[in-house]
Amino acid sequence: MENNLRKPPFYFSNWFFLFVFCVSFPIFSQSPISLRSIDLTSYPNVKLRLHVNGELDLSGYTLSEQLGNTARFTDGFQLSRFEKKNPLYLSISIPSYTNSEDRRWLLTLVNQLVKVSEQSGGQAKLHIQSDDKFHVFERILSQVLDVSFPFPKEKIPQFPIRNWEKFVGSIPKNETSEDHILLLVSFSKEWPDRFEIPEFAKQIREKGLKLIVLSPHSLEANKLVSYAKGDFYPISKQESFESLFLNLKETMSPDLELSYISPWKLSLWKENEVKGSLTSVPTGIQFGFQYEITPFQTLYLKISDSFVFFPVSLFLICLCIASLYYLRGFEQTNTDQVRQTQLTPVSNVENLERRDELEVYDRMYGETLEKAAKDREIALATKERTILPGTSYTYAVIQVREGNQLYDPIPLQWSEMTIGNFESNHIVLHDPTVSGLHAKIKNRKGKYILFDCVSEGGVYLNGRKLLRPKVLHNLDEIQLGKSILTFRGRY
Repeated sequence: MENNLRKPPFYFSNWFFLFVFCVSFPIFSQSPISLRSIDLTSYPNVKLRLHVNGELDLSGYTLSEQLGNTARFTDGFQLSRFEKKNPLYLSISIPSYTNSEDRRWLLTLVNQLVKVSEQSGGQAKLHIQSDDKFHVFERILSQVLDVSFPFPKEKIPQFPIRNWEKFVGSIPKNETSEDHILLLVSFSKEWPDRFEIPEFAKQIREKGLKLIVLSPHSLEANKLVSYAKGDFYPISKQESFESLFLNLKETMSPDLELSYISPWKLSLWKENEVKGSLTSVPTGIQFGFQYEITPFQTLYLKISDSFVFFPVSLFLICLCIASLYYLRGFEQTNTDQVRQTQLTPVSNVENLERRDELEVYDRMYGETLEKAAKDREIALATKERTILPGTSYTYAVIQVREGNQLYDPIPLQWSEMTIGNFESNHIVLHDPTVSGLHAKIKNRKGKYILFDCVSEGGVYLNGRKLLRPKVLHNLDEIQLGKSILTFRGRY
């Protein structure tokens, strides 16, 4: 790696933050206006939630709607700004360092990015690139990104695309209108696994992520940005960092609400497709949008209205209760009539035969079926009263440590809590060496029992493999794969 790439010439000094927000560049789209959502609940009053990069003066704008080949202008529109900022959810992937200078530069970069995410009310996730290990720090905080941060030192990854594919696979799909940004940092000009770029870009789009690439100028980086419809910032230019932080600030700025009365005033129970256009003749900026009106959409909006949903639900519940009551009474009446007219003699005969059978069974085996059922209930009650060895705790938690990442304590508040790699578990471990359902902890009268759910790697308690369920004590260490879980109990 060349020195000018391995040691970027731009560093974060005090004077940089004085003018970091002074230059404007577009970041996520060529148009300064982007659509968040359309609200048609009070049609013909249409409400558009827009995001604007920079300031927007609507004095020279006109708004029109097109139905088929005919267009009509609106009488006017109103613009208001939301009070709450847009949260930024950053997923940052950085390479490892080769010397202390690189380490300090990378930590400073990530620290400032995480601060921007925290100021917006979002969260950040950090990934350290490595071919051998998977280093991920969930919900990283800016205050821990200092000289004492446990920055793992790894070799330069030979296959960066595969590293990023694994990282993107651990990110949940974005199904909201919020900004989930994937920021990739690379010091390499060439990516040997560049043939996987189209598939990786498709994965980014399917996850609903916005891509930012910070790397040297290369064909691979430009191709990835083009396929994923992202943005590229040369890592060797000072203007790149100014533009990056400026546009992140603009992205987290509050959205605008544009409301107007539709000139068509269409029926909500007919299917129509309307195209809208917000145009500025002096500047040449044009923003287009469209919405559909269908009977199914109208029915859904009517039902989802709280003034309609709750009365209709209450009516249906009362109707079901009345129907069940009526059917129950009808069935009982018919049964009583049949018993009175036809089955009375037969019922008496069956009762006599059943009584004779129970007497014969009791003489032969010394017990009846009813007595056997009572004996089973007594055995189960006796088993529940068995005293387990160990200490009872009124409150207990599990603290998870995956590699160098230490998570917040998790309370053991259920009678049974499962641990594993599946998302359906109570305690989820993002450790590939952990099975889907690896272990579980049961609370039995304040005593917490550890079980191995037939896992491949096994469960180790205080360094010894767990061969049968055991009661946990305070400060016991449980090892599942490469993850360490510490049990803490309070009397």
